[in-house]
This record gives sequence, C-alpha cells and structure tokens, in this order.
Amino acid sequence: MSEAKISLDQVGMDFTVRGDSGGPTQSFTAIANVTLDVKPGEFLTLVGPSGCGKSTLLDLLGGLTMPSRGRILLDGRPITGPARDRGIVFQQYALFPWRTAVQNIEFGLEVAGVGKKQRREQARHYLDLVNLSAFAHRYPQELSGGMKQRVAIARSLAYDPEVLLMDEPFAALDAQTRETLQTELLRIWRRTGKTIVFITHGIDEAIVLGQRVAVMTARPGRIKHVFDIPEDLHSETDDVRSLPLFGSVRHDIWTLLRDEVLKTEQDQTGGPNPLAGRSRRPLEEPAHV
Repeated sequence: MSEAKISLDQVGMDFTVRGDSGGPTQSFTAIANVTLDVKPGEFLTLVGPSGCGKSTLLDLLGGLTMPSRGRILLDGRPITGPARDRGIVFQQYALFPWRTAVQNIEFGLEVAGVGKKQRREQARHYLDLVNLSAFAHRYPQELSGGMKQRVAIARSLAYDPEVLLMDEPFAALDAQTRETLQTELLRIWRRTGKTIVFITHGIDEAIVLGQRVAVMTARPGRIKHVFDIPEDLHSETDDVRSLPLFGSVRHDIWTLLRDEVLKTEQDQTGGPNPLAGRSRRPLEEPAHV
C-alpha cells in the first residue's frame, strides 16, 4: 500500500474570540483530534454540519494557518505555509476583473517568473481542459458563474500543484450548472490524477465526486466516519443518482450526519431542539445540510 499523500495526525485548532457582551476573551476550539490520511491521487470529499470546522481544516491543509496541536504532513514533510504544491479553489471566484480569462489563468505563472510564451501556452492548455478555449479573451463580467468557476479551477491547475483543495466551489451555482461542473471536475481529475480534497454541504455532491466521504461531527469538528463509495457510483456514463445503490449510500451518510446537524441546531438555539426525534425532511431532501 502506498504512503499517504496527506496525513493529519491528532490535529486541533483553537481561536481566541471576544466574550459575550464585551466580556473577557475566550478560547474557541474549531476542530479537535482530527486524524485522517489521503492517498495519492485520491478524491476525498468532506461533509459536516455548518460551523463544524470544514473550512478551517482546508485552511490548515493550504498552510494559510498553523494548527494549535498535532501535525499535517504532505509526502511525509510538515506543511509550514502556502506553497505551489497545493492549489486552492474557493466558493468566491476571486478573478481579476481587469484581466481576461486567459490572463487570469496566467497570473500565478507570471508571479512565479514563467516566461510570457510558456505561461500563455500553459494557460491555453488549461483553458482547453475546462472547455473554455473559445472564451479566452472574455473578461469575468462577460462570463457566467459556471464559466468563472472553470477559470478559477484552471488557474489553480495551471502551475501544476500536486494537491487541489476545494472549498464548496459550486455552492453558489444553480443546480444544473453545479451538476455539469461536477462532471467536468471528475473528467479533469481522471485526466490529471491530482489528489483532491473537496468540501461540500451537499451529500449528493459528496457521493458523486468522492471515492471516500469523510463525515465530520458538530463543533468541535472531528472525523466521525469515513465511507468508501462503491465503484459502481463512479460510472462515466450512467446517471448514478438514479441507482438504488446511490439512495442506499445516501441514506447511510445522512443517518450518521443527521445527529450532528441536530446538535448544531441545539447549540445555536441554546436549548433542546424541537426537531429532535423526528425527521426534518424526507431523506431524499436535504440536498444541503
């Protein structure tokens, strides 16, 4: 068995927050005792209730912040800050409005000192990979939301990172565009062999994309369980959402996640949750939790 590409060992993260009504500052634990390995070339999705620390975990993997406890390794070496071996795609596109699509993709290469001809060739290559070659000279305001996110993905891929970290990149898109980009992302992943860690609120999205789905607990976030997704649900041609197996896997994940959602709601209301003990929605529903 190959060594882990990413290894999280007893990782915890605390923040200092302002006390209620101007009281003394308090220590706030976002995630605690997170231990998880991600294999080379694996597509791992992470789901959990709101506020469980999913984005904090992605920031730690990106080296944007350092953990309070534990360690995070990439290829056996500690992550000590941002680096070109990791690309990050956020929910917000963060494109420069004064740059065209191809120029936005070139930006990281330009900062890295790549020559003009080479960076233009690489940008064109990744525009083609996300099927936007015909829109190379369009400005962000001339692109749809889905197109903007494709440009953001191409920009992260252009400097050839080993790992792609994605923080709910499709959450702001309409359902049809979201499913189209899910298919495109799987195609890109199969073609490039990148290791991908993808955060989502959607159980369906987690199953469609992930080889494994890690479920996080309510705050402080821990890894509650990791599901192996059957290979039959990663067909390149079938509509896997219509398969009985998809419904069964979805039910198992939601059953495990539901308790954590209810705990979060109880924490937010400060008392017993009136929804406890009964279903919030049919299991076919919450597409987002």
